[in-house]
Amino acid sequence: MRRSWSISSKDEIEIDYFGTIYVLPSYLMRRIYFLTTAIRFFKIIWIDQTLSICETLNRMGEAQQSNVPTVTQKVHFGSLANEETVHKLQAEAEKHEAEKRDDQFDLEMVDNPMEREVMAEFERRRRARTLTLPTDDGHVKLLLRKLNEPICLFGEDKLDRKERLRALLSTLSEEEVTRILHSPEETETVQQRDSSTWYHKGPVALRDVRVVIADFSLKRAKERLQKARDESTRATNDAAVRAQEMHRWVAALAVYGSQVADVRPVSYCEFSPDSKHLITSGWSGECSIWSIPESNRERRFIGHASQAGCARFHPGAYVSQEPYALNAASCSHDGTVKLWSLESDLPLSELEPHSQRVSRIAFHPSGRFLASCCFDCSWRLFDLQYEQEVLFQEGHSRPVFHADFQVDGSLIMTAGMDCYGRVWDLRTGRCIMFLEGHQKEIHCGQWLPNGYQMVTGSADNSCMVWDLRIRRALKPIAAHVSLVSGLRVESKGQYIITSSFDNSLKVWETCGWRPLRQLIGHDTKVMGVDISLDGKWVASVAFDRTFKLWTKQLH
Repeated sequence: MRRSWSISSKDEIEIDYFGTIYVLPSYLMRRIYFLTTAIRFFKIIWIDQTLSICETLNRMGEAQQSNVPTVTQKVHFGSLANEETVHKLQAEAEKHEAEKRDDQFDLEMVDNPMEREVMAEFERRRRARTLTLPTDDGHVKLLLRKLNEPICLFGEDKLDRKERLRALLSTLSEEEVTRILHSPEETETVQQRDSSTWYHKGPVALRDVRVVIADFSLKRAKERLQKARDESTRATNDAAVRAQEMHRWVAALAVYGSQVADVRPVSYCEFSPDSKHLITSGWSGECSIWSIPESNRERRFIGHASQAGCARFHPGAYVSQEPYALNAASCSHDGTVKLWSLESDLPLSELEPHSQRVSRIAFHPSGRFLASCCFDCSWRLFDLQYEQEVLFQEGHSRPVFHADFQVDGSLIMTAGMDCYGRVWDLRTGRCIMFLEGHQKEIHCGQWLPNGYQMVTGSADNSCMVWDLRIRRALKPIAAHVSLVSGLRVESKGQYIITSSFDNSLKVWETCGWRPLRQLIGHDTKVMGVDISLDGKWVASVAFDRTFKLWTKQLH
């Protein structure tokens, strides 16, 4: 048996297929030949591609087992006629492989400009937080001038100026910051200012004044301590009863009446020792005495040519002082301090003028001495018996705004626009305590009846409680949302009332310093507050030229 074929003629082909002869046309035979050849060719290609796919699948399985994604050989299916396209794809794949490192991306090596900027900003903010800048605004201005920057921008306050300096220094290197902040001349100036207190030499009469104050304060201290011992021996339920009564009184506080006191804003108010009169001072330069609770003007004092910053009663007014004697005093922005009686609208006398504005005055508990706070960075003590200045004391780097005597009369606290306060011993003349903690100017302060604690209010919207025994702050109080313009401690020391430029008053319990109540009644800034000695009345003065009386509401 055999298979063969032969061409019998031009147009026919004989095929011997296992002994059988077939005659086919030549054109059909040629087609069969080409078809057979094509089948063989594509069969070979299909086998090669099948083997290639198997190898690829095996490699992918090995890669999955290693848990590391790898790029394997690329397989192109279809016709191989377009070799240029295939070569182009292979070249791109090889280029992509060259850009990789071990088939993985290292993101840390990628250059990202935006990321660099963000990290640089974070580093700048971190450095800004670690910078220690001076609190004195004058020193801040000097540093800005050293950096060739304007010392003040439009609408910029002290805190904004300090933050602008912080932002500028944070962009410099550490060496430049050290050179600017800690230059030898700056360090020497700051050390001299912080480490020394200048004591002025007083007159001969100052020695006698210190002896008088020491004798008076020792008797008062003895009485205060004996009273404290008696209070400590009382039953604890008595203190609880007094606290409950105080809470009920505070809860029932309401506006009793309102009165227009001046043609300009009212700056200060104070109750008389008998709690039946109120004295006010206004920016018109006038001071007035009002009856309580009728709110009728009893006396108008006319004598200041500029704004009256403060008016206060003598400790013996309406109690032990005669009407023709000294019963009140007032100070003004023109630097004058005037003394008043109850019988005339004209001043009884005038103390030695100050060179600059006098912001506050304070009577010594004995009534013989008067302290004044001046904007020339000093405070002064006058002997009213001889109407002469016996002490001129510096110690603040900015104007002195407020002063208050301790209940015994041996100490005085002064507070200034330099954010600091000081406690002075009048018997020796030494500064015995430095009040550091406020971030802005201190506008008010008062001693508590216990004789060793003080409360101050500042333009940083807070109050701070200080303890003389440990010589540091006991507790900061976030009091208001605007500056604290005034505060007053109740005569028994159970609570305090603060006034603020946020148009409100707040009552705080001294046991724990918890807020008890917020008093809303004024429509503008509240300039000051006072509590009567009998504890029945509260008075507040405001920028709207009025004062208001508060008392327990009767149901």
